[in-house]
Amino acid sequence: MAHKARKSSFPNTVVAVVVLGAAWAAPALAADPFASNNGLYPGANEWNGPYRNLNYEYPATTENKWFATAPRDALSIGNAGVYVAKLKAYLEQTMQGMIEDPDNWDPAANDWYGMIWQGDGARGPNGVTDPGSGQEAILGSFSGQIITQATFAESGLTVDMQNHTVIYYDALSATMLDKLWADPFQPDRSAVSFPEGGMVVKAAAVTPTPDQWPVVEGSSIWNVYRPTVAELQNPSYNPFTNGKATVVPLRVLQFDIIVKDTTAAPQTGWVFVTYVYDKDAPGQTTWDKLVPLGAMWGNDPEFARQPTGTDPAGGPLQETWINPAAPAYAQSSLGWGGRLSGPIDVAERHNVLLTNGVRVPVMKTSSCLSCHGTAQFPFVSNLYPSPNRAFPREGTLFPMYPPGSEMWARWFQNRPGSMPQNNNVGAVALDYDMLIMFALSAFDAAAGNDVYVQEHVDVH
Repeated sequence: MAHKARKSSFPNTVVAVVVLGAAWAAPALAADPFASNNGLYPGANEWNGPYRNLNYEYPATTENKWFATAPRDALSIGNAGVYVAKLKAYLEQTMQGMIEDPDNWDPAANDWYGMIWQGDGARGPNGVTDPGSGQEAILGSFSGQIITQATFAESGLTVDMQNHTVIYYDALSATMLDKLWADPFQPDRSAVSFPEGGMVVKAAAVTPTPDQWPVVEGSSIWNVYRPTVAELQNPSYNPFTNGKATVVPLRVLQFDIIVKDTTAAPQTGWVFVTYVYDKDAPGQTTWDKLVPLGAMWGNDPEFARQPTGTDPAGGPLQETWINPAAPAYAQSSLGWGGRLSGPIDVAERHNVLLTNGVRVPVMKTSSCLSCHGTAQFPFVSNLYPSPNRAFPREGTLFPMYPPGSEMWARWFQNRPGSMPQNNNVGAVALDYDMLIMFALSAFDAAAGNDVYVQEHVDVH
């Protein structure tokens, strides 16, 4: 099989030319693995700014720069704050521009990389692209699900909101992507093992204005080309018949960094860190006002069978550190038992039906690590502790196992990234990376391997 990729003269696209070898059993792939977006662009009267070009020139080798300055001790509640502060300072030079000046920030110039097989949007039977799917054109962002107003009513949210995120891999992590996607049409799933010190970042901005949610006052403004929340909630909305994107202004809310560090996190190998916007924090810029919400390096499995998810003696979790000075709106978004989960991560679900027949109007259901720990091929587990593979929209009925039950506890174990949560025959762990799982699903959809395809899950 041979393939070539060349950049198009049209902004923010890549055109792939594919020749399929005789041994390839699936039908010819129409999808473009190198697409930076879903191909839908605003008119000149809507947007006259630049379009972000994503970077897929994965390096074969590079050095681990983070460990030269990182603390080299196992994390604890006592020292996690130091790790979190140093991590943000380490990334300031390459990441501050993405947060505050998105129209002029270039991934390649800052040595950050995107994920292939994520550009194309879903298409209907008439060939029309869903304007809310795939990566959009302006920033190459992904769209999360709609979060109900009730979730943040106490902090003044007056409307339902949607988040839009960008996700990037540092050069060290990209050396693994270079192996996984050495041939984009025959991915080497066994290559998914992040090198020590590799990082992934996810930044998110949300749709409410400061008048609709005071917590975003003064935050940097991003623009994406997507349907509005009002349009998505219209009962007659159909993405393939009357779907329409528009330029939607957003406010930056959350910045996540995950680091492969088996010294800091010997049980799982991963440190998850979340920063949130605090309009009252010291400093002049949005970057300055991104303060730690917390860090998580394990699932505290010794408390996984406690219905509350916490130490029955009243003590704190041992593998999650929460910044006591984090803004109240963000602390209200924490996951099960107080485990780390950011405001856009939808750890709190409404309208839950437990498998023992009990209905729960609202409950904390997950955390950063419990969600990412389900990343494997083939995909068999819900991101939440649920018997279903389906992911209902927030507010619609969601079946779940009873908190603290044996089945529930499977999501709150500490496993290395080489061990899948469901160790079925042929299962391959994907080292806690959800985007790789979605990218492999997109490849399988294009290749006609329908048995391995799952619907993209807008939960981030």
